[in-house]
Amino acid sequence: MRRVVRIAAYIPAATEQGVPVGAFDEDEFTLGATAVERAWAGRREEPGEVAIHLLGEFPPAAEWGFPALLGRVGEVTRHSGRASELVTAIRSLEAGDGGPAFVVAVDLPERGAKRAANASGHGAAAVAFLLEPSEEASEFPLAKSAGGRSAVGATLRLGESSKGLPRSATLVGDWDRASGVGRLSAPSIPPKSAKSVLSSVSEGAYVPRARYLENLPSRWRFLAEVCGACHGTTFPARGTCRHCGRAGSLTSLQLPHDGGRVVAVTTVGKGGQPTEFDAQVEELGPYEVALVELARGMRVTLQVTDSVPGKLTVGDRVNTLLRRLYPMEGEWRYGRKAVPVASPEGASSPP
Repeated sequence: MRRVVRIAAYIPAATEQGVPVGAFDEDEFTLGATAVERAWAGRREEPGEVAIHLLGEFPPAAEWGFPALLGRVGEVTRHSGRASELVTAIRSLEAGDGGPAFVVAVDLPERGAKRAANASGHGAAAVAFLLEPSEEASEFPLAKSAGGRSAVGATLRLGESSKGLPRSATLVGDWDRASGVGRLSAPSIPPKSAKSVLSSVSEGAYVPRARYLENLPSRWRFLAEVCGACHGTTFPARGTCRHCGRAGSLTSLQLPHDGGRVVAVTTVGKGGQPTEFDAQVEELGPYEVALVELARGMRVTLQVTDSVPGKLTVGDRVNTLLRRLYPMEGEWRYGRKAVPVASPEGASSPP
């Protein structure tokens, strides 16, 4: 048996007429991935299987993307986004055997669509239910009579009541937007949405798909390697120690996704971007790239999102989220991007 132990919510920072909308680099997979990471936070990096049930319209990358995000072998099952399907999925996982499991639901209405046309009534959002093995099952409170109401909308409404969701579950993420739980700011971002067409042409930033998939543990999960011989740390991981060159006795080290310190930042203007970012620059203008120190001596270069150029400075803190990068070989490539962390009003940036 399993029971629901965590329920994570993600609501995008971008708004249109007061309604949350996906940013130019967000889709159903990235919304769901953020909710899943919030629910999974603090879990140890270890092999194993995970069952993943998806509710809503997810891109093809979700089939392999969620298992890759968790670093586990995963069995993915798709459902519609209706509330009744949410109940069915959760109850089937509660009654089943095995390791951890997720139910992930998303709503991502088109920008410019009327709020009334959005099934959830909350705009763009994602929720992720983490179920873990337990001797006691948790009865999810939604009834099958919920009908056509979306899984996301129904869950958010229960969360707003403060007592509608299972008492056994911990709520994490954007459940209390008024007080900013899980959200440090609602930054101003350009209102346009890049409508890039998936391209089969590989240009300046070309990375073969096999290499892209091989590097996901480092690029998506920020896994480094520690050498048992010289105790040096290598990031990104490459199968050999960058200090002594040995390939044996390497162990994985999880670097933090959040709280990185900006070491350097630059603005990429029109004409200076790799060609894969042409559509983004045409639609949204210049973007920033930051060199971020995740831990002492462990640095990564990240594009900045959910911000406008000029606000981020050296010494600022950033969190990271999985976002779309660019289209290549007929599909979207995804990677982590830096999201500025707002300091409390009147406070200076962290040292």
